[in-house]
Amino acid sequence: MKKRRFSQILRAALLFSALAAMSGTALAANTPEAGKAKYIWKMATLAPKDVGWAIHVKGLLIPWVRDVSKGEVFIKVYWGGVMGDEKSVINKMGVGQLQGAGFSGQGTVLLCPEFAVMELPFLFNNWAEVDYIKDKMTETMDVYMAKKGVKLLLWNDQDFDQIYSVKYKFDSLDQFPKAKFFTWYGTVEEAVFRRLGTSPIVVDVPEAPTAVRQGIADSAIGPSLFMIGAQMYSVIRYVNPVKIRYSPSPIVVTLAAWKSLPKVFADAFAKDRYRLVKEYCARTRVDGDKGIAAMLKYGVQMVKMKPEVEAEMRKRTRPVWDELAGKLYPRQLLDEVMRNLADYRAGRRS
Repeated sequence: MKKRRFSQILRAALLFSALAAMSGTALAANTPEAGKAKYIWKMATLAPKDVGWAIHVKGLLIPWVRDVSKGEVFIKVYWGGVMGDEKSVINKMGVGQLQGAGFSGQGTVLLCPEFAVMELPFLFNNWAEVDYIKDKMTETMDVYMAKKGVKLLLWNDQDFDQIYSVKYKFDSLDQFPKAKFFTWYGTVEEAVFRRLGTSPIVVDVPEAPTAVRQGIADSAIGPSLFMIGAQMYSVIRYVNPVKIRYSPSPIVVTLAAWKSLPKVFADAFAKDRYRLVKEYCARTRVDGDKGIAAMLKYGVQMVKMKPEVEAEMRKRTRPVWDELAGKLYPRQLLDEVMRNLADYRAGRRS
């Protein structure tokens, strides 16, 4: 009964997003057959085809690509990890089997380690700061992505990921060493856990729900839509929405595919992508909030840190920024991010 009630809540929570995307989805369904298009982009993602980010790929990205290219670019998306994990997707892009992909925060850093600078603990305080950095630094990140053989088409968001647990509220820092966090996210997350006194359990994404249900792990950092998609809401007891990290979720195409386009199309995509990112992310941010709300109605309890506890958490994890500079990302890239954030925050105070 409870599971059925949650399904009803979740459908209601995501109804707005589905309705918002319906007209775009209909357009996507009418995309010209691949045989009639001049350029075929085969793209892969871990996202299931009917939830969250995928809705907006179908409702926004596909029609946008079709319209900008006047129907000459056809996108075929392989949903739900059918092309393998994100490392496999990167490899398939490298040999031309795929022309693009939509990545999670983890996959972003596998593809382009310099993007890890955007995922540092407590780097951003809110979405306005994220958007400002996107406006200022998308072209900077274009350069790093190009060195990896890809074009940054859309710099989208995964979420401000939350902390979830079966056992702990994380309203005090002494709970972190006791918790058994699972992690698949990579170097930044593992460094954060070390600073909090936690030894995480490394798993692959498909193993994560089983690890929690079997008691191998009891806590995690992640986006609400992942917790819902993995059906972990039935075992999770607490969610702490402290903005411990921002996770990007870019959509990229290979440079080979990008350079094969007529210049008029490439220029139009590059010019209009900022508008599309804003529209896409406005919708996914609503989805994330609705996902949390749905879990709260199911019975998951929200716990918020006291300001002094969050301040201590920030202090403990701040050394990660400098620790990884020169390893995952250049020091000058971190300096550029910090300089832009300082300018934005100074402008807000004046």
